[in-house]
Amino acid sequence: MKMKYFVLAPIVAAGLTAAPAAYAEEVMTWDECVSYAIANNPELRSSRELIRQSRANVGIARSAYLPQVSASLGVGVSRAESRSELERLKISKMKSTSEIESAIRNDLLGRKTTSQSESLSYGIEGRQLVFDGMKTVYDIRAASSQVNEARYSHAKTSSQIRLNLRVAFIELLKAQDSIQISKEIAERSKQNLDLVRMRFRAGREHRGSLLNAEANLASARLGVVQAERDLTVARRGLLKQMGIDALKPIRAAGKLEYQPHDTEKPEFEAIAATHPAVLLLKSQGETARYSEKSKIAEFFPVISVTAGADRSKSLLDGMTSVNRSNGLNLSAGVQATMPLFSGGKSYYNLDKAQSQTRKVKDDETSAHQQVVMTLEEYWNSWQNASDSVAVQRKFLDAAIERSRISEAQYSLGLLTFDNWIIIEDSLSQMKKSYLNALANQSVTEAQWLQARGETLAYDQ
Repeated sequence: MKMKYFVLAPIVAAGLTAAPAAYAEEVMTWDECVSYAIANNPELRSSRELIRQSRANVGIARSAYLPQVSASLGVGVSRAESRSELERLKISKMKSTSEIESAIRNDLLGRKTTSQSESLSYGIEGRQLVFDGMKTVYDIRAASSQVNEARYSHAKTSSQIRLNLRVAFIELLKAQDSIQISKEIAERSKQNLDLVRMRFRAGREHRGSLLNAEANLASARLGVVQAERDLTVARRGLLKQMGIDALKPIRAAGKLEYQPHDTEKPEFEAIAATHPAVLLLKSQGETARYSEKSKIAEFFPVISVTAGADRSKSLLDGMTSVNRSNGLNLSAGVQATMPLFSGGKSYYNLDKAQSQTRKVKDDETSAHQQVVMTLEEYWNSWQNASDSVAVQRKFLDAAIERSRISEAQYSLGLLTFDNWIIIEDSLSQMKKSYLNALANQSVTEAQWLQARGETLAYDQ
């Protein structure tokens, strides 16, 4: 039995040693997260497919100006029954239907003659558009403008995904730092409890203070557990933005730190002029104008030329069993179609297109104003959050110094427990507040970049 234990012990030890490596956290930098999102985020991939579809629509619109060629092939079978001239003469001389039926029953008229023939026809026809009032030209330009729409829409999607990804990355950094702070608070709460317990045993502190110190330690340990749970949620959030479905242990590289910020106010009007949201509506306005011109062109005639060749061939005559064939037929011509009345459909289509042009123009003006307003708002939020970090740092430094002094005073009996524990709680809150201020600075910076229209390409 002992020999068996000694044989298995190294194997078990090796397994326990290898276990942490199998579940080791994968450290991911911000640039790596961006690369993952570009390749795997489903919203971004769906947006790219819309660009592909819009490009295909250009080819569809252009195809109307290219020759339209079609081929045809047909096979037919015909069957006919007939009687001889003598039989038809006999039938014409009969005076009543009963006489005809009697003659048929007695086989006085003879049998009918049946003939069957098979035919084959094939041909090719081509049509070339010559003039349609420039409708096809405007359709092509409208489709090309829709490609730009898809690109600007993709840029808006990419900008939003960058914001979501950045916020998720910051939340994971915050959750990681929060665990560290929670552990520090728990460790300090344990030291405080030891100090209170020592004074309690010496008769220099009452039981209420001891119970309060024990409750503070329990609360601090609960904070560690909650921080670890928040870490799992933050981890899943970042994986989702990267387009990864399965939950796996990852860790965001780095930590939250104060970031120096630019205090010079930019020119919001210039930024708004090149913002994807404004360019999208401008492109939609261009598409609407081409669509309007296309509807006007529907009132003009459509002229096209046609040419074709076909051949038909009788394969078999049932009566004579002789092959017959016909010659090749060639055709060419010019066709013109002029719309006269369609129940007002063309008129209402034009009225709708003109209304859409006016609507998009107003939407573009509104979007420009909204972008300028959003830029102003998020610029101020970023500046305020950045300035707040410096203030919170001063509060934290003051809380650390007060805690150091108050701990010494409490140990010497120069400070009551109630006053001392308030200072200790203040230190814990200042640590969390400073972490929140750092995270808020990073989030507001990400919101400012998104307001500027920056996409994932900003980080490449």
